[in-house]
Amino acid sequence: MHPKDEIESELQRLHDFGFLMKNESSSDISNDLHSSEIWADVFWRRRKNHAKRDDPEIQFLFENNPKTILEIGTAYGRVLNKIAVENEKQTNKAKLFGIEICKHCERYFQAYSKKHPLLENSTILFDDFLKTNYVLQKQFDVIILPMNTFPSFPISKLEELFLAIRKHLDSDGSWIFSTYKPKATNNKFNSENLEANHSGELLIDVNKDVIAGEHYQFPAVKKDYGMRAISYSSYSRLTREYELKERKIYRNTREFINPDYLKKIIEVNDFHINFIDTSSHSAVYSLSKT
Repeated sequence: MHPKDEIESELQRLHDFGFLMKNESSSDISNDLHSSEIWADVFWRRRKNHAKRDDPEIQFLFENNPKTILEIGTAYGRVLNKIAVENEKQTNKAKLFGIEICKHCERYFQAYSKKHPLLENSTILFDDFLKTNYVLQKQFDVIILPMNTFPSFPISKLEELFLAIRKHLDSDGSWIFSTYKPKATNNKFNSENLEANHSGELLIDVNKDVIAGEHYQFPAVKKDYGMRAISYSSYSRLTREYELKERKIYRNTREFINPDYLKKIIEVNDFHINFIDTSSHSAVYSLSKT
């Protein structure tokens, strides 16, 4: 199916389900959720729910006494702060860096840093890691892409991601990322029960507008590399009297690559697998340049 026809088919099902308003069409759909202002607001308001998240990548960051660590996707700083806490336990402290594509997260990083002062010693860049011409420093001993963010990169973007990592990773450095384990992926994203994949959230912050989020997850489709899952999210910004001020709709793609196929991608892009740890809820990969 042609991508345009595929989207129109999805929208028809969303209309039938009642997810979309009658006048909403493909022109109302965006693909840039993670660089938008409303995403920064949403992610910040989820911070209490995020506070207890387990981040299995962190235990591997300091194995080789790195001097520099870069986190991709810093957002408001939750994971980087956990890294900073672990860094304080080390005899030789690493310099910590972060990069975040959503410029609207900067104010939330500043707010979070006030309550977590270890972050004030970190250097943060709000830019696109794949495209930035501004270099925090030439190369890093460790680059981390946490929280199962790897599937958010489309297959078509992986070569660009590997090239950017290669450019910024020291010759003896490690790239650590996590992804969903195959069994968990099948259970979570391949259900035939569409209603089970429909959810919502009401995000409230003191003295600010209310944000109502609604999410619709299509069953994942099998591909030669694994599975692709398409989801839609709508965010409605409401006054405190619940009058609609703004409504945004986003289409999101997640690629779940089976381990054998992922190993081929890693090899083709001239990286070596140091180890794969599957002892947690995620599969954690550690790669080095060949």
